[in-house]
Amino acid sequence: MFSYKDPELWNDENIYDETQAPWFYHINNLLDLNKEDLINIKNIIDNDKKRGVIYNSILDVIDFQTYYGIMRKINSNMNSALSVYLFSCKYFLKKYSKEPDTDGRVKFVFIFGNNTSDLDSVCSSIIYSFFLYIWYSLKGKIDKGSEDNTLMFFVPVINIKRSDMRLKILEKWWLERCEIKNPEEILVFNDNEHLLNVLKYDYKYYICLVDFNNFEANNIYNGDNVKSIIDHHVYKGTGENHRITKSIYPICVCSCMVIISYLYKHSSDFLGVPFVNKSILWLMYGAILKDSNNFIKRDLGKRWIQSDLDIFMSLKKNFKISNKMDIYITYLFNTIRFSIDLKTFGIENVLFSDYKDYNYFVSEKKIKIRVSSIDFSIDFLFSHENSDQLVEKMYNLCYENDFSMFILIGSYLNNYKLQKDVSIVFYKNDVDRDDLMNTLLVNEEIKLSKKGYKSIKFGDNIQNFDIYQIVTKLFYIITI
Repeated sequence: MFSYKDPELWNDENIYDETQAPWFYHINNLLDLNKEDLINIKNIIDNDKKRGVIYNSILDVIDFQTYYGIMRKINSNMNSALSVYLFSCKYFLKKYSKEPDTDGRVKFVFIFGNNTSDLDSVCSSIIYSFFLYIWYSLKGKIDKGSEDNTLMFFVPVINIKRSDMRLKILEKWWLERCEIKNPEEILVFNDNEHLLNVLKYDYKYYICLVDFNNFEANNIYNGDNVKSIIDHHVYKGTGENHRITKSIYPICVCSCMVIISYLYKHSSDFLGVPFVNKSILWLMYGAILKDSNNFIKRDLGKRWIQSDLDIFMSLKKNFKISNKMDIYITYLFNTIRFSIDLKTFGIENVLFSDYKDYNYFVSEKKIKIRVSSIDFSIDFLFSHENSDQLVEKMYNLCYENDFSMFILIGSYLNNYKLQKDVSIVFYKNDVDRDDLMNTLLVNEEIKLSKKGYKSIKFGDNIQNFDIYQIVTKLFYIITI
């Protein structure tokens, strides 16, 4: 799992067949860097070292400090390497989005996260785009004087509307802790006018998918322009374009960021120069820490695997991060999660904080299900004074999206113990309620027990809700 493969042994066979491609396949497909190019870049760095040049980071190799200085003259509010890079992405997108480019001299590579835009998705799209930018800059070392002087820009796209970023309280908080201030201003969202303008012209862009791999018919981009996928979910394999490099590890890998972290590690191993600096580190660290829930031992093989822990410990060791920091940040993550004021936040907005849609075919019928994970107990939500707004929104979403079921899964703290409960809306009759609930109630892994019952009136309708406790092994949220 995630073993290092040396590009010097690469045999140039079909790079699109593997769903768990070696790290260098992506930069071959997106940047047209072949085996000889990679070796030439390595030789340049090795020769510099022999002459006494000291490279503390890959950013020294690509002279990012010069780029940093140029962009800081345009906007001096950006301080970290990543914030400057993200500002430049948005700056050049605006600059080149409307200019005629009949010669194809400008190409955008848009890195889309999933439409939940959770912490893993947001951080992964940023870090993967920076990975591609680094290798594009390295390519410039061997392309000097080349006739191919195409400008490429690697732009992470937060796959929600800009106005919806206000709902991403945890994500905003962590980005700002990582010195990416005012994320609504610096990041590109899927309703950005300059993005949408570029997406009108297929020849102007490529697409990369991180933290998801399904090709929806209503996407704002052409699916044939997808060039790479980095994901830790089961591969749907429904894309029309088969010329895609894929690193997909759906085997309990806790975070998409784990896969991207290995891309950085293997690149560093090959060139002999560190690829991760402190600016990059904290986004990697936070995404993996949160999705692993600080690597609780009993979750091994369920929520995380040894490869996840290995790369996480490698990051910690290189940057001297203590176990106390892991506990402290986990505590802060949970404090942020469970301290939302529903009156100011809007109770119906909890439905959009973290959700997944699933499609199943049962007896030749397509069953669509939405599952929303919520950082409150379902019992508490249905007892809230605005619970009618929540239920009405659920029903509207079912109607608009043709959902058969809407499942709410609540997570909440009770005396610093994490507990979970669940309730299900059966919107359509294509799923037998009694059969499903009887099956779930006897399932030994889920272990449901009846918790309560709520009857909620919204408009002229009344909906009855059964609430079930998910009887899992409880664990303590440690405070220090």
